[in-house]
Amino acid sequence: MIERRKIALLCALLPLAAVLSAQPYERIERRNFWNAGVNAAGLRMDSVTVSYAELYGRGMQGEFRDTYQAREAWSAGAVAKTIAHRERYSMAGSFSFDHTSGREMCGSMFIRPGFYPVDVLEFTPGRKDLQTYSFTGGIAVDAAPRWRLGGKMEFLAANCAKRKDLRHTNYRLEMKVAPGVMYHKGRTALGLAYVFVKNSESIRAEEVGSTVGTYYAFLDKGLMYGAYEDWEGSGVHLKESGVDGFPVKETMHGVSVQVQQGGLYVDAEYLRSVGSAGEKQTVWFEFSAHRVSSHVGYRFRRGEVWHYLRAEFSWSRQVNDENVLGRETAGGVTVTRVYGSNRIFERRLLRVNPEYEAVFPKGEVRLGAEVSSLRRLATQMFPYGTLQTMTLYRGYVCGERRVGRFDLKGYAAFASGSRTERELEAATETEPGDPPYRLTEYLDWQDEYLSASRVSVGVGVRYRIPRGVYAELGATFVHGFGLRFVGGANRWAETLKVGYVF
Repeated sequence: MIERRKIALLCALLPLAAVLSAQPYERIERRNFWNAGVNAAGLRMDSVTVSYAELYGRGMQGEFRDTYQAREAWSAGAVAKTIAHRERYSMAGSFSFDHTSGREMCGSMFIRPGFYPVDVLEFTPGRKDLQTYSFTGGIAVDAAPRWRLGGKMEFLAANCAKRKDLRHTNYRLEMKVAPGVMYHKGRTALGLAYVFVKNSESIRAEEVGSTVGTYYAFLDKGLMYGAYEDWEGSGVHLKESGVDGFPVKETMHGVSVQVQQGGLYVDAEYLRSVGSAGEKQTVWFEFSAHRVSSHVGYRFRRGEVWHYLRAEFSWSRQVNDENVLGRETAGGVTVTRVYGSNRIFERRLLRVNPEYEAVFPKGEVRLGAEVSSLRRLATQMFPYGTLQTMTLYRGYVCGERRVGRFDLKGYAAFASGSRTERELEAATETEPGDPPYRLTEYLDWQDEYLSASRVSVGVGVRYRIPRGVYAELGATFVHGFGLRFVGGANRWAETLKVGYVF
């Protein structure tokens, strides 16, 4: 569950409300640090009401892409967001719809590749269409002079369809619920929230009509070790008796604490998750994880300029066990039994993201860096093992300047990384068999896309029409260096937006 959160400031002073209400929604959302966490009671730490609705269209082209991405794709959608404050309560909410279509797509069959510790790949390029619906809502209420209650809910539903054999349809659901409480006195505030998360996805594959060839699939059990065979084979689990497709689910429980003292804000969150692939008696994989994250922010003012210092930390450890299953028949009834399990995969992620922002009366500048360390250990078959360590670096700067009715925007970033891999073999007195199958072509492609050096630049211009209406054009370009496995060095995108701020 690696999603980017927006980090924001603690609270706003009333004299600035009229000025800030004309600023972009994202800037107002960022300035309240509590919006970066899960405790909706923190909505009351701000005072500006703002809303917007937007329609957008986007085109993407280029060969600098991951294995599951399209050479050419387009997307269109709508989004609406609001933050509203009343005398005794505050509310925030959003709704969005997105339709994305890509050509010549294959690779991972999941809607969010890499989210789960197992993956399923297919190899016939074809068109894919993805529709995503999302809803969020939060409310904060003054329950007593120094106490506030809050609640937040996030819901996402997505469906994906591939239009060429091997065809597949996917359905994904995500839900997050977080009730919270806050105690505040003067410039001090303490918060506590419970967090519940549930997500699931199911893949249903099929062939349509008759065909001369055979379609293959690959079940990735970690670092591209796994089973490569006919998609109807038992090793990839896409078509197995008693199981509807390839279902995966995960449930998380956790707690989050928040502390504010003047302009300083700190929160910390812990989540414990358990998940499985399969259903009923037939559960092929069981995985669990510990996740810890934290946000730190500090704000201060010098003249007309507000300065914000932010930092985000996250750490997670996930393990995956493969069950040894067998079927027994007694009295005419066949049941599936679990005889044991083997630890086949482990991954650990550490990420640090410091950021600085300066907001001027007519613009803003943000710059930051990000360092991520990913450690993956695959132990699918005794006595063989593989340990891979990947370190990724990124630095970025972006800004916005108001000139008359125009908002001019710019973005630049540089990213790079390094990768090391070591083969492991446990001591054994018996003669080991052949090592497990590995899909090295896709592994090299994926790892190079993640760690290759690249430069990204983007520009945009927004024209503010009277009465809150605006139109915006933007373009981004990415160029990779020293590529051996990725198909091309360039990728670009263009965006058109029309919206209304109210």
